[in-house]
Amino acid sequence: MTVDELWSELVTTSLLGTDRRDPPALDGLIGELVADSVRPNPSARMLTAVGACVAVRRAGVQPAAPADPLSPPAADERPECVPAASDRWRHLTSSWPVLEDEWMITLISRGWRLAPELVPAALRRHRRDRVRRARVFVAAGPLAAWLVDHVPELAANASGGSLTPTAREQLGELPELPIPPELTVLLDRSGAEIGGFIAVGVEDGSLAHAHRGVLVNVIARCAPDGLADIADVLGAVDSRSSGHALASVLADLATTRRRMLDELGRPDAAHAASASVTGR
Repeated sequence: MTVDELWSELVTTSLLGTDRRDPPALDGLIGELVADSVRPNPSARMLTAVGACVAVRRAGVQPAAPADPLSPPAADERPECVPAASDRWRHLTSSWPVLEDEWMITLISRGWRLAPELVPAALRRHRRDRVRRARVFVAAGPLAAWLVDHVPELAANASGGSLTPTAREQLGELPELPIPPELTVLLDRSGAEIGGFIAVGVEDGSLAHAHRGVLVNVIARCAPDGLADIADVLGAVDSRSSGHALASVLADLATTRRRMLDELGRPDAAHAASASVTGR
């Protein structure tokens, strides 16, 4: 019998079991291989025959014709964002998604290009959001459209399609976050004042875990030059205080946002800093 016929017989026998059906009789080279090996029972002989048959089937596979090489995406002259910024995006999307819009807008406005390894994940993440997906296309440049053409599952779904004129105007704008009026006034204050207000509140109990969401929004939208002071003041909250855990979380947010913006400094400044470190 042919190798394909033998394989079919072996599959049938394996489904029925060698107790109910003997393995097929073997001849030719496969038969000689099984006969040369010491197999005490039908099941062992059949397993040897299966191994030999698999080897023959694989050896008989002919390679397909070479595929046409893919045309690369168009060039993008913008510098790729630094590895620390790429790592920060991964951290934000898992821990502080409230900062992702600012990360992407800052990357675009300061002249960086989204690192290629982030593009598939960013496209997949924003398949349903027109504005955020459009930001990914701007940040990634020609690579985004090229990837969508070659990987259909990265395409947008119905809600993530083309932008309306109103949505297009939102590309460079941070979305508003819900902040109650009594906390909105903090946005115009210094970092030390913001941190002090929150520190007093978490220590005396007037600000508790129920306020976490709006406090996160305040730190995500306050002036960046106050972030270091906010982190310092909140980091100094007494560890014995019932509000210490909340203060630590908010301090981490302030530190994360400050580092995020530092990592996305303008490309020429980043190059100058690198040159000073390496002595060039």
